[in-house]
Amino acid sequence: MKQIMPGAAASDKFQFPKVFVGQYGSEISALSLDKAELVHSSFWGGDLESFIFQSSARGLFKNKIGVMTVGGTAAYRLGKKLPNGLIIGARGPYGILVKDRDTPLNKWFIETYKNIYGIYPSGPAYQYGQAILAAKIAYDKAGSDATDEQLADALRGITFESFSTTIEMSLGGGHQAVTENGYGVTKYDDENGENVVTDVKFYPGSCVMPPEGVESVQWINGGMKGAKC
Repeated sequence: MKQIMPGAAASDKFQFPKVFVGQYGSEISALSLDKAELVHSSFWGGDLESFIFQSSARGLFKNKIGVMTVGGTAAYRLGKKLPNGLIIGARGPYGILVKDRDTPLNKWFIETYKNIYGIYPSGPAYQYGQAILAAKIAYDKAGSDATDEQLADALRGITFESFSTTIEMSLGGGHQAVTENGYGVTKYDDENGENVVTDVKFYPGSCVMPPEGVESVQWINGGMKGAKC
């Protein structure tokens, strides 16, 4: 935050709930009383849904901007219970952020998934499917009887198309996948009876990931040199 918005002041009253608690009353009270305009959370799954339910009941997001870096996991499940105006991500170009991305593979994935499970695919479904695609590519290159080392070598440095984006194995000596990342603002579509996202913004991997051989914290503290946004 100091690098991107040096004028922004962070609260000195961080709220880190204990693991597996599930009740966030005291934290929500503290957040409500804090002067900070924005509330950030990386909760996901059941923890995220519990936090949203409890926060909404107490009107937290009527006065604060919510930024949920993995909020996409709750977008389809919560329906009208998901507050409007949340800024949500999906740890990549997945789920509700790419529901309208018009590629043959993405359209096939969404249609097939919804026919089987009765709901649109969220971020984890995309990520697991992406891993299966990568495994198929590796086995196709290295052979069905390949060792773990041979499979890893087959994926080294490659670029391939996944359901919603291009995957580049460009960091970690060619073993770390890099994709774009995105965020959008939640809004309930009354006409269609479902949540949508507006003002979606995607950032290329070269904008949000450090160059090869540079650690993330070091890169950020150094002013994110070399970022291509």
